[in-house]
Amino acid sequence: MSTAGLDSCAVVVGGPPCAAFSIGGQQLRGDARRSQIDEFGRIVREVGPKYFVMENVPGILSAKCLDVVEQFVSDMERGGYAVAAPWVLNATEFGVPQRRRRIFIAGARRGLPVPSQPNPIHSAPPTARDAIDDLIAIHVEKRGSNGKHHGPVGTQSDYAARLNGTARDPLDQSQQRQRPAIPTGSERVQHSLAVEERFRQTQPGKPDPISRFMRLHPDRPAPTIRAGTLSEHGSHTAPRPIHYAQPRCITVREAARLQSMPDWFRIDKTKWRGYMQVGNAVPPLLGRAVAASILDAIHQTQDNL
Repeated sequence: MSTAGLDSCAVVVGGPPCAAFSIGGQQLRGDARRSQIDEFGRIVREVGPKYFVMENVPGILSAKCLDVVEQFVSDMERGGYAVAAPWVLNATEFGVPQRRRRIFIAGARRGLPVPSQPNPIHSAPPTARDAIDDLIAIHVEKRGSNGKHHGPVGTQSDYAARLNGTARDPLDQSQQRQRPAIPTGSERVQHSLAVEERFRQTQPGKPDPISRFMRLHPDRPAPTIRAGTLSEHGSHTAPRPIHYAQPRCITVREAARLQSMPDWFRIDKTKWRGYMQVGNAVPPLLGRAVAASILDAIHQTQDNL
């Protein structure tokens, strides 16, 4: 691969597949997905950006997987990069209504300022109620509708209004997008009466005794939204939280709200793939905090010129 024309590349960001490192899996040394960390490092070294960021799950720092991280850091240092110690960040500390810990490994070309770990915000995180209470009014059941809704939503919290686009986020520097009149991903799961009754009896913040799905607590952040697995690894469906006010699993759109994804994000028409989209993502508000740290390092470089 030629690097001609890439001198202006400032940052390469990636999240190699995390399933091989998750503590919820087997963390097998022979899992081919582990090699994608090396592949990400190779791409960074060939492109030669000023900065890079790699994201993964906390399990990558466990005893079974730490050798992969150590090899990655060693390769990057030999490739001319200074690498910061891993950042262990919890999404709730950055305004996301979800308990989600992730690892970020950042580095800079040798001689440039190494990015610093972002500082948490000091206000309390939004709750599950803040994130999705306005969506209770949305009722989409028809299959094939792509979860589209043509009706009103309920009263919105400040958090929900920013994601819906009815209020402007003052820290959002992206191009403002038109608020969607027909949000996707709102199709509800059809449960049997027996399952609905079980869910109805499950207390908020507690798991259903059979499915082990956790029922959201309205006044707390949600547990980690997970993705499930692809067909080559069993097509396992990820646990889906139970709504705090209704006896059903949350919709994909509600899961996206708990990830801090704006309502203009287009979600796949199937629930399974939609949940994978959401569960595999870095919450945008957490990603913004990481990006701000990289931008601070870039500004330091420019100030020293």
